[in-house]
Amino acid sequence: MLTKVILPADVYHVMLSHAFTTEKEEIIGMLIGSWQVLPNTNPFCKTRSLAYVEAISILKRSDKRKDRVEIAPEQLHLAALRAEELCSKTNRSLSVIGWYHSHPHITVFPSHIDLRTQLSYQAMDSQFFGIILSCFNRTADDANRVQITCFQSEQKQDQSVTQLNIALEIRPSITPTLGARDTFLEIPKYLYEEQRDEYARSIDRIQYGHRTHMRTDNDTAPEEDHLASNMVKLHNAGIYGQALTRLVDGIVFPATHLLELRSLAIDEEGTNVGDKKMAELEKEKEALLNRPDKPVIYISDDEDEHQRLEDTESFLIDL
Repeated sequence: MLTKVILPADVYHVMLSHAFTTEKEEIIGMLIGSWQVLPNTNPFCKTRSLAYVEAISILKRSDKRKDRVEIAPEQLHLAALRAEELCSKTNRSLSVIGWYHSHPHITVFPSHIDLRTQLSYQAMDSQFFGIILSCFNRTADDANRVQITCFQSEQKQDQSVTQLNIALEIRPSITPTLGARDTFLEIPKYLYEEQRDEYARSIDRIQYGHRTHMRTDNDTAPEEDHLASNMVKLHNAGIYGQALTRLVDGIVFPATHLLELRSLAIDEEGTNVGDKKMAELEKEKEALLNRPDKPVIYISDDEDEHQRLEDTESFLIDL
């Protein structure tokens, strides 16, 4: 029985960044991590376990809508390969333990499709869980509100499926989580691949009126159909260009700027820590020099020569 999910803060930030990339469609990804079985002395209680999320795998969508998202079956296989790659790098046992998707402009509660999808995942692993990020919602004072929920599905005797809430804890990331920065930088790449595939499909399949014309080598369509096809191609090329421009302006540039700011903050923090440590060492030096019974230490460049002391008493200097 899954009792709680532990989510590192930097992984949560990557998920949130992924969710905020599109306001009109849902996004989806898989969660990679491990389970820990908790000690249980109650014979009437099921085995309890914790889920630790270590990384995420962004999935390329085959169908994206404002209230639904679909992926190809091979995308799940790619997520499993990603987990195996992390296993080999860290020498730890990691696997795909859950999934996440967004709800733009709608509530955080799972739909009946979400519950059915979650139930199908639980058929493979009873501890598998789902996370939903509700974003692009406004409060009464016009503030942006983000909600998150973790859930499983439970099937009743009447075959109805209900939501089973799972406790979710977002912990501060003391050390960088596995590949969080690399995954953050991969978000624009996956969005670009989705736009590219959509544009390629529009070239191969052009709809004009109530007819569907498939491009073939031995094309004998009337001239007016060719003209209409060229106009549609031109329109799709314009839409494709606009999508790439929005991708660069709305995601690539802000992500680059964010990384630059974080780099500057890390450098400044390192400088401050170094200055503070230097000030502490200077104080220790002054305290040692101002001691009334201070010994005099003569340090020679010769490694074989011992230090000579003014006092004959043994002492210890703690650096």
